[in-house]
Amino acid sequence: MKILTIPQSVQEILDKFIQSNFSRFSYKYLADRLGLKVDTVIQRISRNKEYFEIDDSERPSRISIKKGIKEIYFYRDKNQCQLCQRIVDLENLTLRYRNPYQENKFEWRNVLSVCDECKEKEIIKKIKRVKKPGTVEYKEVYIRLVSKMKEDKRFYYYEFDEYDGTGEFPLLDENNNIASKTVGDVLNYFGSDGWDVVHIETLRGEYDDAGYEDFQVFFKRKGEQDE
Repeated sequence: MKILTIPQSVQEILDKFIQSNFSRFSYKYLADRLGLKVDTVIQRISRNKEYFEIDDSERPSRISIKKGIKEIYFYRDKNQCQLCQRIVDLENLTLRYRNPYQENKFEWRNVLSVCDECKEKEIIKKIKRVKKPGTVEYKEVYIRLVSKMKEDKRFYYYEFDEYDGTGEFPLLDENNNIASKTVGDVLNYFGSDGWDVVHIETLRGEYDDAGYEDFQVFFKRKGEQDE
């Protein structure tokens, strides 16, 4: 029987990325979610670089999981075939692609773990589940401060991540200029779409020297009635 070779310390980090649809994290934000010291997280990632990608072009650095590693997809899917739903041994699993012609076929949503019996089956898209009218929706959003240089001057703005796999984005106005200069700009954006703030959690500041902090925001709204 083939044994999972991903170290336990890496599995704990992977769990946080999986819960967030593989969004990118800073060291400090990842440490917050794990309940560990930042230095501990840095050491774990440094010792297991084959699983991680580090983008040092931003401040703070952003950490992501490397795509294309079979065991990571198997771990994400809990050794379960995504077609027949059976849990099988690792040696009986392989990867399939929803769209094998996609430019980056290893994108997380494009890759499925499938068993040997199902690897030749046609992949049928699942029907999206329809929500009952009047149900309450919840959304978790991470808002972070970004610092970049422009024309030899440093400027700051806020990006947000909805954990839906699309990544982090700033707000843009009609002229494609950044419009999220404050946290309030982001909150107002969601408020205009019917989302009410339930709770705001202030994370340990990435920019303590400048008095800036990152935020985890929880929203809710009442679902729309069926037509």
